[in-house]
Amino acid sequence: MRTNTLTAVMAVLLIAALPGFADPVVRPVSIYDDLVAMEVPKDWLEIDPMHLEDLTMWSAEATAGRSVEVYQHGFRPRDPGPDPSLPNFLVQIRESGRLRYGRFLHLQPLDELQDEAHRSFPNGIPPLVMGVAVDDVTFDPTTFCLRLEHSLDLRFVGRVTVLTAAFLTERGLVSLHFVDRERRIESGRILFDRIVESVRLSPEIAYQPRKTDHLPGLPFFVAAAIVALALIAFLLRRRRLQP
Repeated sequence: MRTNTLTAVMAVLLIAALPGFADPVVRPVSIYDDLVAMEVPKDWLEIDPMHLEDLTMWSAEATAGRSVEVYQHGFRPRDPGPDPSLPNFLVQIRESGRLRYGRFLHLQPLDELQDEAHRSFPNGIPPLVMGVAVDDVTFDPTTFCLRLEHSLDLRFVGRVTVLTAAFLTERGLVSLHFVDRERRIESGRILFDRIVESVRLSPEIAYQPRKTDHLPGLPFFVAAAIVALALIAFLLRRRRLQP
């Protein structure tokens, strides 16, 4: 018991020593024509729309045109320190139609999800990606939020983790993605959880469950895997562009 307590104390001290992650001062952000409100760290800047367009092009390239992932907003630390490409926080809004939440109530085992995620790439996983793992998939039927976690091993970069929270709406999905190095993802997870908990959807788009929603449907995780690899391609491109 004492060992567990000491471990917890050490973890708290470690997180507190990381700038921008421990109990950050936040600011409100309103997006999607004021239909979505959330809080982000006050010292984080919005990512240039040109970089978000690059990410969209890379998602199409990574999937041979099968998926074009469009990101409407992104945020990153004002002073990232020695690691200028990470972390990143991205927002993706899909108006592809309302989804039945029943498809998420009985998720497949992680190994099956990972196999299908790999099969979704007709040209195979990019050579700079040495490994991809679906670490966790959960669905909260009270908030209608799907949570996913992917780990990727990247040549010349190292291990990276992508955290995703996808909120069902009456129009489709509002997805949040947090990308950072695996070695510090636990502190990043605290920040991401705080952002996710701050999300407020306008009544105009907030998900309204229906009697037929409990019926199953096609899985969503394949799209999430595409998002993960698109993010990685974007990060690799940014790394090559750095002096």
